[in-house]
Amino acid sequence: MQTPSRRRRRFFPWRLALATCLLSATLSNAASATAAQPTPASPASTAAKAYAGIFKDDTVAVIDTTTNRVLRTIPVPKGPHGLVMTPDGRKVYVSSDGASTVSVIDTLSDQVVSSIDVGPNPHGLAISPDGRRLLVMAFGANQAIVIDTSSDRILGQIPVPLAHNGAISSDGRTAYVGSQQQGGTAVVVLDLTAMKEITKVPLDKTPRGLDLSPDGKRLYFTVAGMDAVLVLDTATNQMVGQIATGASPHVALFAPDGQVALAVNQGPGELSMIEPTNNTVSATLKVGKAPHWLAISADGRTAYITNEGSHDVSVVDLGSRQVTATIPVGNAPRKIAVQPRVRTSALAPTTPSAQAASDHGTKQVTGLVEMALEADDYYFAPTYLHGEPGQALTLAVENESGTLHNLSIPDLQIDQDLPPQGKAKVQVTFPSSGTMRFFCKIHAAMGMNGELRTGSALSQSQSGPRN
Repeated sequence: MQTPSRRRRRFFPWRLALATCLLSATLSNAASATAAQPTPASPASTAAKAYAGIFKDDTVAVIDTTTNRVLRTIPVPKGPHGLVMTPDGRKVYVSSDGASTVSVIDTLSDQVVSSIDVGPNPHGLAISPDGRRLLVMAFGANQAIVIDTSSDRILGQIPVPLAHNGAISSDGRTAYVGSQQQGGTAVVVLDLTAMKEITKVPLDKTPRGLDLSPDGKRLYFTVAGMDAVLVLDTATNQMVGQIATGASPHVALFAPDGQVALAVNQGPGELSMIEPTNNTVSATLKVGKAPHWLAISADGRTAYITNEGSHDVSVVDLGSRQVTATIPVGNAPRKIAVQPRVRTSALAPTTPSAQAASDHGTKQVTGLVEMALEADDYYFAPTYLHGEPGQALTLAVENESGTLHNLSIPDLQIDQDLPPQGKAKVQVTFPSSGTMRFFCKIHAAMGMNGELRTGSALSQSQSGPRN
């Protein structure tokens, strides 16, 4: 009879061999699974989003350009007509021609954070290349309205009868606006510094979409009833060409590098690729029904076309000249803009202590149980609060701006959003020594930082100028 110990010795080599085989298979499968996985995106970057105005749903659809799916919809006033994005991807502006407003969407929260009254029936929007100025074609008010994007306040108005769409030069000083006034249709050239009209280019037909070449030398635009893109020499304000396209082109937009332009042809549901060097169409692709507008990614590789008739967005790979995806987005999409791929740190710094503070004063709060703290664009006032070690203090925070702000103090687990014109009370406790940072997690990079200080603590940041 064998003893248990001899039995274990007898079976141990077999068990070891089996375990070795199983371990080898597991490691092989793990390696295969790892190889099959895509390389994860850097945590310092975020996927770009596209924003499309859905005219008959009174919403803006937010599209993830990685998965080509709608993430969410944002309600806006009736009839979203114009839509543009600031070059840094932080804000989207949406005009509603069934109302009298331009809505401002913060792309971090995907919420409407303010509204700008511009008069009845605003149509198209244009953004300057540096992102500092927004041009509103206020159709019902017979004006082109210039807005400062840092404050979202109106800088001036220039008379333009039935202003429809427009484009701004690379230096931000000149704009070209389509006037749809019956009997006086024209491209109106504006001086955005002097806030006045420079000249008019009379037209026989009604202007539709407009866009400037990156070098500013040519204006491409379309007119109702003509199956062509018209070319204007901006140095002479003379017509220098026509580019034959499919039926009823609505707009032609240049790629960021100016090497190609794209036109949507509403009649046949096509996208025309134009060679600007010789003003000819090099290729034509089928997209959806009644394409209305388009946007081109910052790298110039992908185009997004809104198809008003088929209620979707076509995604086009411009290298292979193929539609790679079709995204249902809602009832009658019109304007669209695509966000550049941005670094998370550019929008929401993970190390706000390293950011400069916009200094709006210091206040001694020893002995106080509550005090008012102003949040504005883009600072806290007062910026530095001096208290006693361990002192409890209630901050009555008021957002006096038209922008969504935030008050964050990670050491106290505080993360409080502040809607435009909103108020909140936040309980804080001063550190036992030194300083404790507070900041707006959305706008810390723009100077919206402050400190709770005790004793003789000095700021650990580089104070920026008062503004």
